Amino acid sequence: MTVRRFAFTALVGLCLAGAAVAQPFREPAKGSTERAAILDAIRPAVEAEMRGPVEFVVITMRAAPNWAFMQVEPQRPGGGTIDPAQTGLRDEADMVDGLTVFALVSFQNGRWNLVDHVVGPTDVAYAGWPLRYGVPAALLGLE
Repeated sequence: MTVRRFAFTALVGLCLAGAAVAQPFREPAKGSTERAAILDAIRPAVEAEMRGPVEFVVITMRAAPNWAFMQVEPQRPGGGTIDPAQTGLRDEADMVDGLTVFALVSFQNGRWNLVDHVVGPTDVAYAGWPLRYGVPAALLGLE
């Protein structure tokens, strides 16, 4: 095999490998049923921690065919602020940095399901999720 042909074959192989690894991440459109379903997957856990109903201000939402990752700010319906002292996190106020929620959901059995979440982390608490759950690191913004 000539050097030129070898180089061409190697280049094609790299391109195909890159295409296989590349993930088609997208942000579900505001008002879409997919976006609502993803947010509804985390709602019960967050409402339990916030001790009441919440709606979310989406900071980041990336979805792939079977995974979604989000960073959201919970608030009371209608835009009311949540007092951390009135939440299930009140005893941990010195160990959290606000009420920002980072969450991972997976699409299984025809619906979005909560896999893991963290509220108010002071570090990149989701950095271990690719190893723990097999989610692509790029979906979490870690690559």
